Amino acid sequence: MNHIATLVLILACIQHVSSFDSRNIVFMIISQREAYHASVAARLRQDIENQVQQIEGVTPRVHLTHEDFPVSGAWTVLPLLRPLVTRYKGSDVRWVLFVEPHTALRCDKLIAALDAADQQTDTMWIGYPLSDEEPTIIHHFYINEDLEEEGGFVYPNLASGFAMRLQLIENLLYQIESGDRKLQEEFSIDPSFELAKLVYGSGDNPGPLLAADLSFCIVSADNCATYPRQFDICGSGIPEQSILFAVKTWSGFHATRARVVKKTWGRYVTNLRFYSDKADPSLPSVDTGVPNTKTGHCSKTITILKLAVEAAKTRPHIKWIFLADDDTILGVQRLCEVLSCYRGGSDLTVVGERYGYGYLKKETAAKGFDYITLGGGAALSVGAAAALSTCACAHAAAPDDMLLGECARRKNITLTHLPLFHQGRPQDYPREVLARDRPVSFHRHSSPDPLKVYATWFQHDDLAIRQRRRDEL
Repeated sequence: MNHIATLVLILACIQHVSSFDSRNIVFMIISQREAYHASVAARLRQDIENQVQQIEGVTPRVHLTHEDFPVSGAWTVLPLLRPLVTRYKGSDVRWVLFVEPHTALRCDKLIAALDAADQQTDTMWIGYPLSDEEPTIIHHFYINEDLEEEGGFVYPNLASGFAMRLQLIENLLYQIESGDRKLQEEFSIDPSFELAKLVYGSGDNPGPLLAADLSFCIVSADNCATYPRQFDICGSGIPEQSILFAVKTWSGFHATRARVVKKTWGRYVTNLRFYSDKADPSLPSVDTGVPNTKTGHCSKTITILKLAVEAAKTRPHIKWIFLADDDTILGVQRLCEVLSCYRGGSDLTVVGERYGYGYLKKETAAKGFDYITLGGGAALSVGAAAALSTCACAHAAAPDDMLLGECARRKNITLTHLPLFHQGRPQDYPREVLARDRPVSFHRHSSPDPLKVYATWFQHDDLAIRQRRRDEL
């Protein structure tokens, strides 16, 4: 009898081991419809399908969000919850994996990692855990003192991917729709952080924290099921002479912030223009005719776009307008490299760091829209700059980046997100994330000194521009 019982247990274990495979997983690639990013996402989907075919001989469920779930704000994940539950509730799907197009996957290790997590009934979602060393503006200065003894609040690194049980997604959706989980944030800045905050909720009604899984990596290693790939440049960087650099400033910052631009990245560009409320031949600056406002700067930004487009008309070699603040800290060579992947000129292209408005509040979710934050800079094709220069401001001090985002939606102009642009300072981001990336920009002058930030992150690469000019001579 004991032998029979042992045999039954062994067979049960064998059945359990073989009961988890790719049919229990949905692969969600958070994709964009811009041509370059769509092609990278399509290659990742093909790679996943090829790997699973070799492992199991079946075709996995792999979705590109811009094709299969084209809902507004899909990149924030929350608008995907209802479509996912509607499609897969009652199926054999148990886990949903969210990845970016630049995430690398080893599907055999991934299936094994999810199988192991599936056996731990209290594990609801897994990934590489990030945390903030200090309160940061990009996370709304959020601190959760209740979690200090547990190592603090953690959130997944989306570039490494993260996986959620479908049951957790169902539970979260029910809590949101029933009002147990309040959608209170107006702005979407870091979707992984905001999702983790929503899942956890409050100390009175806490949800599951992200479970760290060493198979989700920051850099490639033998044990990794996933890891982020660096952004691939598409050949040689474009000539910096093909970019008009339009810097938004005002007379009170001519002697400070504007001078920092000239001491750092401004030394390496040919077409540099400062647009201000006053003409200043020492910079020099162009008088926009728009009085300075303390916030928003909508009228000034629209005027700058008009003036920059007019300037580009007389210089047909200019294909891009880079709109920057006077405290934007930029890597010119890095910018030229990444723009090699996009179409400039008459095409309607806008590239920068994407934020969202309205997606996280129930009453405004249907009217939510994306916008490019201008502190880290925005690269606009001349065609896109011309189209957006006709946008109308509600008032002079309206938020310029949000106005451009809402106007772009009305004009059906795609805004392309590139996380190498940064609205914050280096210390506002986890160190392991910045160590993997090759940033294009940062924003704000504070400690450390902006000259040091530029020297640390960008000066070495920009020196190549000066050397190239010498070689051409």
